[in-house]
Amino acid sequence: MSGYTPDEKLRLQQLRELRRRWLKDQELSAREPVLPPQRTWPLESFWNKFLQNEAPWRNVTKPYAIVQRKPRVFPGDIILETGEVIPPMKEFPDEHH
Repeated sequence: MSGYTPDEKLRLQQLRELRRRWLKDQELSAREPVLPPQRTWPLESFWNKFLQNEAPWRNVTKPYAIVQRKPRVFPGDIILETGEVIPPMKEFPDEHH
């Protein structure tokens, strides 16, 4: 036995067409809501709208966190601007760290 009978071919074609239609029906359009709209309290709806507001002043980012540190200076280092050499630290034998 090779191949399908004409009836089987027709049935398979119809099934394929039905599956494609069914899959196409499963796609939601942009206008079709998935869930019914939820009722919210007036204050809650205000805050939701306020927090989602796309006002330009909300989207401004300023570099507050960019901080430049001065390099550390250790004994024996030479300051380039003045040519001064940092003297060694004093030792305090009677004090403990």
